Amino acid sequence: MSSDRRTRDYVVRQTEAGRTKKEIIRLLKRAIAREIFRCLTTTVAVPGVADLRPLRQSKNITLTAVAGHFGVWPATISTLERGIRRDDDLANAYREWLTAA
Repeated sequence: MSSDRRTRDYVVRQTEAGRTKKEIIRLLKRAIAREIFRCLTTTVAVPGVADLRPLRQSKNITLTAVAGHFGVWPATISTLERGIRRDDDLANAYREWLTAA
């Protein structure tokens, strides 16, 4: 209630409406629950990574070379290629780097 601007504005509006602090906290908890539920139930399109490993192998680039270029461990690239780890920013940068190589 003291750090987030949206929450502070909400508390001010509810206080002006005559609500007590206890009622405002209850309303905030309900609002948070609704927002989290919406995040949990909304499907998100996950970009595919199945093209990364074949593209890397077709250009004869090793995992070590890719990891060295991006400054990460080879295991990070391997788990990204296999779809175990999700890092959209790294995957997009990796895909751009592979197509330019």
